[in-house]
Amino acid sequence: MHFLMNDDWMIKFKYFIVKTYVGICIVMIFHVAQGQTVNIEYYKSGEIRAQGIIQNDHKIGEWTYYYPTGKKSAIENYTMGELDGSVIYFYPDEVVQGMETWRNGQLQDSASYYYPSGIRQRLGMFENSKYVNTWAHYFENGLLERTVNYVDGRPNGETKVYNSAGVLTQEGAYLDGLEHGDWQFYNADGKLEFSGQYQNGKPVGIWYKYYRGKQKVYKRY
Repeated sequence: MHFLMNDDWMIKFKYFIVKTYVGICIVMIFHVAQGQTVNIEYYKSGEIRAQGIIQNDHKIGEWTYYYPTGKKSAIENYTMGELDGSVIYFYPDEVVQGMETWRNGQLQDSASYYYPSGIRQRLGMFENSKYVNTWAHYFENGLLERTVNYVDGRPNGETKVYNSAGVLTQEGAYLDGLEHGDWQFYNADGKLEFSGQYQNGKPVGIWYKYYRGKQKVYKRY
């Protein structure tokens, strides 16, 4: 193992063994600058598990994590031990699983997640690690599956649900995480089949069924 050294860099090396929840792993530490060390952690089988910089006992900068196969499992960015910046997660074949933005240890701003095929699965926003605004979920064929609006991490406001052919099958609204207000349900052809109201997650009033364009009372609550 060779390292390039010049007047600005002085590299020292040591290693020790620590116990982790996955078993015994080796941590190799390279002193690269005053107060900074490059840590390389290994699985007990010898493969690299993670590597990045430590400063004053805190992770800083970019850290890369690996599966035992050597494929990347995640790339994370830190500021003084807290996630801060972009984070990318990978499936075992290194297809991107998710992309997030962190600020001072909290999920913030946009995030997107993907199927193993690479097709986008869901997309939305975080604020202080809670869902906010509209989240969109997709089928693996790329068509929209549902949209849900969030306030402070809970469903609030309009939602719509589609089938895998892209046909609207449900629409309604939530209040503090519970169904509330008018809801409509459609068949696979997109024709109105049922309608009614919810109040705090429970059906109330008269619910109607539709058949051949005619409305009939389906149930009274």
